[in-house]
Amino acid sequence: MKNIITLLLLLASLFCFAQNAALDPNFGNAGYSVHPHPYTAEIMCFTFDQSGNIISAGLANEATTGSVYRLTLTRTDSNGILDTNFGTNGKVTTPIEYSEVPIRIAVQSDGKIIVVGETNLGPTPISPGTYLGLAVRYNSDGSLDTSFATNGIYTSSRIFNSIILLPDGSIILGGNTNTDGILVKLDNNGIEDNQFGTNGILSLNSVTFPFTLLRSILLNDGKILCIGSDSDINNSRAAYCKIDIQGNFDTSFGQNGKVLKDFYNGVAYTFEVLRNAKELPDGKIVVEGGLVGNTVSDFLIKINSDGSFDNNFGNNGIIYHSYPTRGFEVQPDGKIIIGGTKMIGAGNLAYSITRFDSNGSLDTTFNNGSGFVDVDATPEDDYLHYIKLQATDTLIIGGASKLNANNVGNFTLARILLDTPLSIEEPLEQFIKVYPNPFEERFFVEDYDQMVKEIKIFDNTGRLIKAVLNPNPIQEIHTNFSSGIYHINIRTKDGRIMNKKMIKE
Repeated sequence: MKNIITLLLLLASLFCFAQNAALDPNFGNAGYSVHPHPYTAEIMCFTFDQSGNIISAGLANEATTGSVYRLTLTRTDSNGILDTNFGTNGKVTTPIEYSEVPIRIAVQSDGKIIVVGETNLGPTPISPGTYLGLAVRYNSDGSLDTSFATNGIYTSSRIFNSIILLPDGSIILGGNTNTDGILVKLDNNGIEDNQFGTNGILSLNSVTFPFTLLRSILLNDGKILCIGSDSDINNSRAAYCKIDIQGNFDTSFGQNGKVLKDFYNGVAYTFEVLRNAKELPDGKIVVEGGLVGNTVSDFLIKINSDGSFDNNFGNNGIIYHSYPTRGFEVQPDGKIIIGGTKMIGAGNLAYSITRFDSNGSLDTTFNNGSGFVDVDATPEDDYLHYIKLQATDTLIIGGASKLNANNVGNFTLARILLDTPLSIEEPLEQFIKVYPNPFEERFFVEDYDQMVKEIKIFDNTGRLIKAVLNPNPIQEIHTNFSSGIYHINIRTKDGRIMNKKMIKE
């Protein structure tokens, strides 16, 4: 009998502390937001502007069949409602050459939008076409910014996959010439900066470092991390390097600023690539990549600020996994999120989200202990291309949903609450009240039963801006916040969590 009671108490504690991931019913239509186009379309990347709006870049087919895709943007508010003041009824289409594909998007401090990717000049009798890299800048209303480059469009013989916005308004684009990694620096008007590299172009390659660039990010110390692979086709190794914004390799990082890592110790025809990276507040960097060759697998690594592996992460700095990977994010507490597309039934594809602890182990507090969740957002097939945290525990997914009947894809966004509590208790909203909403200079948290241990307030980027420990039964919270959306995270003394979205007028 004693063992049975112990088991029941253990199960009860799991119910109280386990977290479930679920679509947010307050986003779009029951958690997802679908924006049809006349023909197949899909979101490839998105970002948030200063007002919290979601700006998505993708491609839309010009016709029912064929391979001509147009660069297409949409803007929704933070809850997935289409903003009809953007472009034409919330959408912008930009034909440039034969076909375009966006890869990254960013918003400048002045609200202007930059998209980088590639454009195809068109098929020829002997090849599928010639590709150029492009950077397109839009005004905040979706119109082309004609003050940038040539009528808003910068093109180059190099293919771009990264954007870095520098504090002085200049722009660094990362990409490749064939398989050779390069960075291009533009001034705020889209003109190549001749003081950077050679006429604005910096090669990252050398005889000992044949580097293909897949992603570059700006670090907190103002330097740039570039990740990718060794371009040796017989034995491609993972590769990364660090440079300053003047174009000099950081000699305190790796070996003279560069690192090559062979995960398979010289086994031929094994291709190791690094695809995404995020810096943590402590300066360490989590990197996502994959192995393709004799074995197919994905992996996560964590590196120290000097480029060495963090041996406290996974197995000597690396974990291998087989979860679907297309999107990649890191929460402020260091937990790692990957997302992809997964077959969950006959002819039914869905989003799949997996979370790891900061030490690389599967997060068994996530989704009732499984560490992953499969989300069938729409009645159609769902394809995940990109993920980004909207708040500390709120994830936006961008991709496509496809109607099985006519095979037409649609721009699709979804929002997932990562840490919705599972509990055998009554809903916390019955005991804890937060009001008024919207609020002006102050709001109240009412907790007559004294259940609350801590109140945290995050802005819409996930930044913690205020915390109250052991609040009063009626806690008055004065604010000097700017207008916008805020997320109230309330943690009870028994470990349960209540999240509430508030609007400051």
